[in-house]
Amino acid sequence: MLARTPSCVECGLAWGRPGFACHGDDPSHGPSYWSDQGILCSVGCATNHFDKRRADGTFVPVPADCPVEF
Repeated sequence: MLARTPSCVECGLAWGRPGFACHGDDPSHGPSYWSDQGILCSVGCATNHFDKRRADGTFVPVPADCPVEF
């Protein structure tokens, strides 16, 4: 799992900061969005991330395991 405080792979917003989307609005439930490359803070960053990955051919169609250990 991630060894340091994770941040959004798109915009760099740190996990736990205001505005970071958590599953069920509860940080103990983990992030709402992630990929095989890391966590994503919002639906906007998730959309941008997956659009970029589709465009550059690195999109992975299989769901990734959550990279945050609880």
